Amino acid sequence: MKKLIISGLAMFMSLTSVMAQEETGIGNHLGWGVGFGTEGFNASIATDMTKYAELEFGVNWAPGFARTESGDAFYFKEDNKRHGVGDMDIKAKVNRATLDFKGSVYPFAANENFASDLFVALGVSFAGKEIASLEGTLNATEGADKQKYVRAGKYLLPLDGNKADASARVNSVRPYVGLGYGRLVPKNNLGFRVELGCQFNGKMKLYKGDSDNECELLSNRGIATDTDMQDVMDFFSIYPVLKVSLRGKFF
Repeated sequence: MKKLIISGLAMFMSLTSVMAQEETGIGNHLGWGVGFGTEGFNASIATDMTKYAELEFGVNWAPGFARTESGDAFYFKEDNKRHGVGDMDIKAKVNRATLDFKGSVYPFAANENFASDLFVALGVSFAGKEIASLEGTLNATEGADKQKYVRAGKYLLPLDGNKADASARVNSVRPYVGLGYGRLVPKNNLGFRVELGCQFNGKMKLYKGDSDNECELLSNRGIATDTDMQDVMDFFSIYPVLKVSLRGKFF
């Protein structure tokens, strides 16, 4: 992640340096920004392309948090019917750190009747595939020699003895679309910007180790989905982004 951040900064700075030398004036300002939102704390640098467009490179970091859901553990008898062995708490630990490459378009920048800093943002975010780890311990002595399972969303998670250990993963490259108000490079020395959008992470899959083949779909066994855990997984598939930032200008 550190190498990716350094490489991205180097590419961005070289790009703005080249553009700043052009006589057309494209890229003749460099701005900075700090803020917070649903992606956590964020920092970015940006340049203006024209009066209608700006380009941004940013980093987002959110402190890890955990959510615990209760699940029923069981094993399958010889007739393939479930035999419950008790409930267990599964803790989902979520960590989010992403890099952003985004462009903002200002369609009303030079409108004589309605000049405005309203914008539409398009871009892509990069991050590790693992978005959450799932852990839990079952307090049960029954079925010690059986392969036990627990429902996790729409998946059947096999336990290692009485322990659950898995990871939830999404796409590492995540398209983004948003809209809002405010310039990345403010016209004055300081400005504010608010943005609302969606990050498309793709369908979340459950992995045990490095394999997604060990977690069978519940539907294959005719078992109902664990709706509480599935709601959490669906939330991260299309992640809502709300970001408020303070913007400044280097030159």
